[in-house]
Amino acid sequence: MARPLRISAFFLTLCLAPLALAGEPASVPSATPRQVQQSVERAIGFMQTESTAWLKSRNCFTCHHLAMPLWAISEAERQGYTIDKAFVAETTEAMIGGPDKLMTSKLFNDPADPPDPRPIGKGVRTGTAFMAVAARSLPSLSEGQKQSLRRIADEILKKQRNDGGWDFFLSRPPINESETTDAAWLIMALQGETGPDATESQRTALAKANAWLADTKLPKTLQDQVFTVLLAARAGKPREEMDATIRELLALQRADGGWSQNADTASDAYATGQTLYVLALAGFTADQPEIKRSIDFLIATQKPDGSWPMTSRSSPDGKTGGSAKLLTPITCAASAWATLGLARLVPKE
Repeated sequence: MARPLRISAFFLTLCLAPLALAGEPASVPSATPRQVQQSVERAIGFMQTESTAWLKSRNCFTCHHLAMPLWAISEAERQGYTIDKAFVAETTEAMIGGPDKLMTSKLFNDPADPPDPRPIGKGVRTGTAFMAVAARSLPSLSEGQKQSLRRIADEILKKQRNDGGWDFFLSRPPINESETTDAAWLIMALQGETGPDATESQRTALAKANAWLADTKLPKTLQDQVFTVLLAARAGKPREEMDATIRELLALQRADGGWSQNADTASDAYATGQTLYVLALAGFTADQPEIKRSIDFLIATQKPDGSWPMTSRSSPDGKTGGSAKLLTPITCAASAWATLGLARLVPKE
């Protein structure tokens, strides 16, 4: 069901934001296809190195350091880019190689451990949904990995509310931005398990979730609009069902060619990359003026190490103000979105 066109005060404010934020460049240098390809290659190298280091030092799974890079890297390979296949295979196996791997990677609690007393312990770990989406982008999966994905889907179904949504316990924007953005990830995870052999209960749960997301009255963010197009594209819906939301997204493009997460922040790789990715899925191409300006923005702002500069929107305890000291999580996630967008629009010959 297409979501009706609803321009809220947020979007009106965000559309006017370029006028309010002084000092934003009106244009950036035009990038060649080869420069875009080199940018993607640097980003792949950064994500592989950063994810490996995180896993060795932290010994745990995260959405930003493992799931998002795995998704971006595997999608880049589909577009002809060279990746470290051993890194992808070994990391995927370590995360979801079987029921035991789900526990050692901390995607699932070990039954022998004490239950998590926090409110978040009652909900779905959205990291499992991130990993399910990433895994389904891989060219093949082992039987143990498929079993893990089925178990993840079962957990998502078990904790779904009667109205089709899920309880939201952790505000950590932009990864866990809101109840609706978390629901979008959970829906994408369910989409991967509702093929021809899906049970009636799975199909019903997915339909209920989509209906809840379409009808929710919660305030919308840029990421909500991005996920509206992403879910529609992944479900194979016709372009006309996405057009209203696509027009809204295009209206939010900044003067520098990028997109921002909200009205109070500048353009960044996270918002720009995910917007470019869904527009590419909807049929936009690299030579269209709006898309070209966005690509140029990403190429001009990439750092030499292959990442993109980011700032924090929240502290680890969920309070606003950008007080988080560790920026590698948002940097890694933003680099993944930028890679998804650039690789899709400029494949490697």
